[in-house]
Amino acid sequence: AKLGYVPNPIARSLSTGKSGVLGLVFPYVDAFIDRNPFCTMVMNGVFSVAIADHYNMMLYTVRDGAFSNRNRIDPRVDGLIVALPGVNDPLPLKCAEQNFPCVAVVSGELPDPVITVNANDEEGGFLATHHLANLGHKKIMMLHGGDTVCTNRPRIAGYKRALETHGLPFDESLLVQAGFDWRPGFEAMIKILERPPQEWPTAIFAVNDLCAAGAIRAIRSRGLRVPEDFAIVGFDDTWFAATIQPTLTTVRMPIQEMGALATRLLVGEVDGQPATDRKVVLPVSLTIRASCGSTISYPTTDFAESPFFPSFLDKQP
Repeated sequence: AKLGYVPNPIARSLSTGKSGVLGLVFPYVDAFIDRNPFCTMVMNGVFSVAIADHYNMMLYTVRDGAFSNRNRIDPRVDGLIVALPGVNDPLPLKCAEQNFPCVAVVSGELPDPVITVNANDEEGGFLATHHLANLGHKKIMMLHGGDTVCTNRPRIAGYKRALETHGLPFDESLLVQAGFDWRPGFEAMIKILERPPQEWPTAIFAVNDLCAAGAIRAIRSRGLRVPEDFAIVGFDDTWFAATIQPTLTTVRMPIQEMGALATRLLVGEVDGQPATDRKVVLPVSLTIRASCGSTISYPTTDFAESPFFPSFLDKQP
C-alpha cells in the first residue's frame, strides 16, 4: 500500500481464470438506448443483481455478436445472459456446446442443458382473452407479433384456449399480425378500421403494451374511443401501461424479476453452484385499469414471495 500498488484486474483474471464480467445480449442494436420499457426493465433486474454480486457488465447486440472470429465465446466475460433470443437463435445452444455459462431469458423452450427463465405466456394470453369474454365480448381480435419472437405462439394458444372455454368460435380473420412496437400496432389497427364496421371486433388483445398503445392511437385517429367503442388488453405491464390514456389493462409479466433471476442463476453457474431448476417459468397475473371499462379483479401473485426472487430486491424502489 505504501508503494502505491493496486490490484490489476487483467492480471487477476489471468490468475483466477475469471474476468469478473458478465455479458448481456439483446437481439437488436438499439435495445440499450431506444427506451423500450421491456428492455429497460430486463436491464434493471440484471444490473441490480450484478452490482450486488460485484460483477461488471459487458453489453452486446446480436449484430455485434458475442463470438470471436474463431467462433468461440468472447473470453472477456465469465458468462452470458441472452435476452429475447429469436426462435432460431444459435447463441444459447453454442454456449451449451462449449460448456460456457449462459442463461436465456424470455426465450421460449430450449433443449437441455440451456438454462431458461420465462413467464407463463400461454396463461397470459388466456387471462387477457378470458377477461374480455367475461365482459360479454363475443368478437375478440388478437394483434399478434409474428413467429420470429418466441412469446408469440404461446400467447396465441392462450387466446384460442380462452375462446374455446367461453364457447366462442375461432375466426382466422380476427388473428391479425401486427408487431411488438407501437407503429405496427397502429398500422394494423388502421387496416382493421378500413374494414366494414360490421366486421370490426368489439375487443382487442394486443401482444404487448406498445402494440396496444399503437392500436389506441389508431382508434382515436378515426374519432373512435377506448373503451366505449373498443376494449383493449395489453401484455407486459411495464410502467408505460399506466401512462397511456386510458390507462391500460394488461397482463403483468414479471420482467424485472426475470432479469434478476437470470443473473442470479448465471452467477451460480460461474461460481460453480449450478441451478437445480434449469427451466423456470414464472406466473403472470392481470392488472385491471381503464381500457376495458371494467373493475372486475382477479387474484394476483406476490412475486416478492417467490423463492426465485432475490430478497435484497425487496428493498429496491
